[in-house]
Amino acid sequence: MSKKSGAEAGKSNWRRRVLKGCGWLIVLVSIGLVSLDFYLKKAVPDKLEQLMFDNGWRVEVGGFRYSILNMDIELHDIKGEALEQKGGRHLGQISLDEVRLAYDGSRENKIGDITINGFNSKLGGIDQMDVSLGDFIRIKGWTINNPPEFGGGPLVEVKEVSLEYSKMPKGADRRFKEVLFDVSRINIVKNQKGLWLTDGVPKFKTELEKMQPKSSESDLPEIDNIIVKIGSVSFLDLSQKGKNKVIKVNQSIEERNNPKGYAVGVFLRIVGVIAGAKNAANF
Repeated sequence: MSKKSGAEAGKSNWRRRVLKGCGWLIVLVSIGLVSLDFYLKKAVPDKLEQLMFDNGWRVEVGGFRYSILNMDIELHDIKGEALEQKGGRHLGQISLDEVRLAYDGSRENKIGDITINGFNSKLGGIDQMDVSLGDFIRIKGWTINNPPEFGGGPLVEVKEVSLEYSKMPKGADRRFKEVLFDVSRINIVKNQKGLWLTDGVPKFKTELEKMQPKSSESDLPEIDNIIVKIGSVSFLDLSQKGKNKVIKVNQSIEERNNPKGYAVGVFLRIVGVIAGAKNAANF
């Protein structure tokens, strides 16, 4: 009987030692995970800030989150400024509410979908942008600002942009199968000196023609089909105490099967829509 009691006591002690060991193991693993979490949340933003500094940007990252389960990382409250003029000083101070990067082991660069929320700069801002490299780019709520001498307010208010990549051989130049710009409003301003922003159209047209030569080399991407929808055009005269008029146009401009020569034609048709609205507004 005593031998049996001793055996049971031995088993009980063994169970206690195992449970105690498991308890300490859980504590150590928890401490390790907390330490790793703390290290990553400090090291990754610091590494990114140094990397951006080496590439001509002063950047501050407010927060960092990662998920091993979802295979993604998130960066929050990012603020930055280019250190050199050629590196983006024209953007001024930039800020991003959130950047999310997903890992995709099937891709060569291992980067999956990219989501950017709340981008703002001196030149404008984007509410949300979703990118699947080589597949599509989608933008919602894109604003391009007028130059400061024309008030600095919104020039183009874009509801949505959709760019669909063409499937190209590895190493080939980028090309888009279809591009859609859904523009809710274009805001044309006359500054206090009496100059309309559209007075610079001829010069811009010349620059656009230089960017898109007839040869195969071009600064612009090839686009098989491009669609531009324009909801309304507004005219603001700062020289007349902010006189403003909005003209609904509801126009759709399409250029199909002209991958190299679309830019000037689309631009001139947009100018035509603006000119028609300007006449209707009696400006």
